[in-house]
Amino acid sequence: MQKEGYRRSTILSAVSCLKSVAKKSNLLDPESVKRYLVSANVTENRKEAIAIRLARLYRQKGIAWVQPRYRRIERLPWIPTEEEVNLLLRGMGKKSAAFLQLLKETGMRPGEAWTLRSKDMDQESRTVTITPQKNSNPRRLKITY
Repeated sequence: MQKEGYRRSTILSAVSCLKSVAKKSNLLDPESVKRYLVSANVTENRKEAIAIRLARLYRQKGIAWVQPRYRRIERLPWIPTEEEVNLLLRGMGKKSAAFLQLLKETGMRPGEAWTLRSKDMDQESRTVTITPQKNSNPRRLKITY
């Protein structure tokens, strides 16, 4: 996966997933894995993710695999209210609260906030340039205070 350009976190997640499947079935026997997936007490989305990772493994090992079909169920994300976020911020230490406030006010991902450097901030135009993560787009935010 590393040679194919996958990030380390993606690789570690796939390895962890496959290890858990291997504990409950014979990973090198596709039919055993399919029997496990049918009875597994996980969501359809999780089964689909497992099947995709298995397909990658079987392709690499040269093992024939007909990937089961799972119907992804799209759900609306849970979004806390402004008051819930403010309560969380009040219960945090100063550093954590400042970091979470930055995320709240800008909509940045945590990794985007951690990688901010002074060169990303333009005092004259009062903007911050955000380096993207997770296949998002770079963007520039106008700072208002």
